[in-house]
Amino acid sequence: MSKQNISAVFAAILAGGSGTRLWPLSRQSWPKQLLALTGDNTLLQETSRRTLGIVSADRQMIVTSTDYAHQVEAQMSAFFPAAIPVVMAEPCGRNTAPAIFWAARAALQQGGDGAIVVVLPSDHLITKEDIYQSQLQAAVDLARKGYFVTFGIKPTHPETGYGYIEAGCGIAGGKAFVVKRFVEKPDRVKAETYLEAGTFTWNSGMFVLPAKALFAEGKKLCPEVAAAFEKIDAHDMDVVKKVFETVPSISIDYAIMEKTKKAAVISACFGWSDVGSWQSLHAISNKDANGNVIVGDHIAIDTKNSLIYSRNRTIATLGVDDMAIIDTPDALMICPLSESQRVKEIVDKLKLDQRREFAEHLTVYRPWGSYTILENGPRYKIKRIIVQPGKRLSLQRHAHRSEHWVVVSGTAAIRNGDDEIYLRENHSTYIQATQLHRLANPGRIPLQIIEIQVGGYLEEDDIERFDDDFGRGVPKADTEKVKGRTESVSRARKG
Repeated sequence: MSKQNISAVFAAILAGGSGTRLWPLSRQSWPKQLLALTGDNTLLQETSRRTLGIVSADRQMIVTSTDYAHQVEAQMSAFFPAAIPVVMAEPCGRNTAPAIFWAARAALQQGGDGAIVVVLPSDHLITKEDIYQSQLQAAVDLARKGYFVTFGIKPTHPETGYGYIEAGCGIAGGKAFVVKRFVEKPDRVKAETYLEAGTFTWNSGMFVLPAKALFAEGKKLCPEVAAAFEKIDAHDMDVVKKVFETVPSISIDYAIMEKTKKAAVISACFGWSDVGSWQSLHAISNKDANGNVIVGDHIAIDTKNSLIYSRNRTIATLGVDDMAIIDTPDALMICPLSESQRVKEIVDKLKLDQRREFAEHLTVYRPWGSYTILENGPRYKIKRIIVQPGKRLSLQRHAHRSEHWVVVSGTAAIRNGDDEIYLRENHSTYIQATQLHRLANPGRIPLQIIEIQVGGYLEEDDIERFDDDFGRGVPKADTEKVKGRTESVSRARKG
């Protein structure tokens, strides 16, 4: 491939989903793509890494939600030593078609009319990377000829959880096929029929699209989306926000792929899995002599064909077969591996009951760092708070709780009412209820404090923000109210 061609190939890695089938490890605030399930790298990092042979890091776009943008940026910055992928935070969720058209517009702005966009889910696993590189290159070549290419996965069983693609006549010397039709997730009988036919593949949700042709086709098939993105500056977030607020929520399958006559499918053979359940993770992972996948400290007696995960404490099993045992600091999930697709029922129940475990772990990540709930009792809560260098929390106050802060390490610059103070290791301060306050880290190492909250209501929604570096819920009137009083901490001396 020539340099010119390489420069016109972009990747749109879709990282906005909040998977529920791997609970309790995956949660709304920390979804599957941000987890390291099969090694040291997260699924998102692995998706980016294995695509580098076709698309350089600086031509990769991570399309995610505003909820995950800071986490995605942190993972990309930690993974790449120099140029990192562009993180594109959707103003609001509108399914895959608007996300892909937004990325395609950005690719056209940078790469010109010849831009090709490789669309990849961020939470899939691929084990045969040499074949992946080869088939991805073949898809790019087809896209240059005007095809809208997708990858179909050869079925191994009558799966009812995936959509299917029926292949028509062969093209490109038999390396690909014209798409005859897309079909919805089938019932068991239809799935068995598709498996026996031999012409159906699972829909992987991976695409390679010629950007200019995508807009031309989109204006005919889904004009309400294509026309909205066609001429905008993809990097002007004020304009992008207005577009997202007006376009419909629709998948790229419904909007384009199921209607276009230009669709082609490559039968992928690169060891694909969407890691959609604990059972599927067990199937693709390395196992011991008894068929077990073990993460963490485990004592096994007569234990077979099971997945046991715990990074926090010892798990002991006796007489266990075909089980998933997933242990986290605040939740333990046990079920037969064969029933692990039903974990979503647990998540639905947690959500219905408004349980915190549905959405968050005990450690919660924020744009400025993280906090971990160490203990939670009647009228008190103890947290460990870590603020990254140069970051600060919002200027805020609480109606129902007071707070005691003890610095464990680093330097804290604190606004406490009208006072501005600096605290170092083993120093402390007290924030009374309704007091305006702010915590910042002016140093070069992470700031760690222990926070003790006391009061009648200790939930996170008892935060009234007046100024925030990350744009989180600050009414304009409140910002004006404290204008001129919020800058001194941000000018705190470095040290």
